[in-house]
Amino acid sequence: MDIAAKMETLSREDLLHFRQMGYLVLPRMLDNIRCDELLSFSRQQLEALTPPLEYEVDVRYPGSPIGQSGEGSKTVRRLLEAASRDPSLKNLGLDSPISAVIIELFGSEDETLMSQCHHNCIMTKDPGFSSDTLWHQDNRYWSFEEENLISAWIALGPENSGNGGLKVIPGSHGLDFESECFDKDLFFRTDLIKNKTLLKNCKQVELGKGDVLFFHSRLLHAADRNRSDETKVSLVFTYHLENNLPIKGSRSDGLPSLRVGAIPLAINAK
Repeated sequence: MDIAAKMETLSREDLLHFRQMGYLVLPRMLDNIRCDELLSFSRQQLEALTPPLEYEVDVRYPGSPIGQSGEGSKTVRRLLEAASRDPSLKNLGLDSPISAVIIELFGSEDETLMSQCHHNCIMTKDPGFSSDTLWHQDNRYWSFEEENLISAWIALGPENSGNGGLKVIPGSHGLDFESECFDKDLFFRTDLIKNKTLLKNCKQVELGKGDVLFFHSRLLHAADRNRSDETKVSLVFTYHLENNLPIKGSRSDGLPSLRVGAIPLAINAK
């Protein structure tokens, strides 16, 4: 096991925090050696521009390069289909303490599956040409029968406000929003008074190297551009239950989901 430590299950406090807040941070699930291995592999893939890729210019977010041939147009935002890039990445997503945490967070007897369509990526944020990701719920991208998915965001280095770390609105996953709360691109509007009141509860998620952030697909979150001097790299997997199927014909149905195994957890003891 490359995520070795003490074997421990999630505490009641962990489960309660996730259910109430919509997210949970577990520190040091990956040690420095494993993080460095993943960083080295990611940089090799970035340097070679190994497909499939998503570029910053493709998303057209604030701060993205303009035009397919302009400065920064080859800045990578995501290395897609991470699980198929290397067997160790596939094992990390499917048969590790991280996937075991996911099973506990769902708290269901149904089988847990990992989507190969979302996120299943190595997420990069370049200091020169990164963009601002506006407030949104991940369900704006995904098409499943139920809005009940959980992502595991694995920090391969420190993540904070300076390098574009995630911000969240605690508890927003449990709120029902009227359609007017979102713009035409399904980003959460910042010009509405009722939205502004909620956004005052924003929390910057601080992650250290090897920490993992688990968050619900209905949780409002955002991220600023990277204003540091180093590229930030994260590994992200998303999971759903077997009875929560992707909508036929949608991009969520583009690749088959993979069945998750479970081994004892290796997380911080409570």
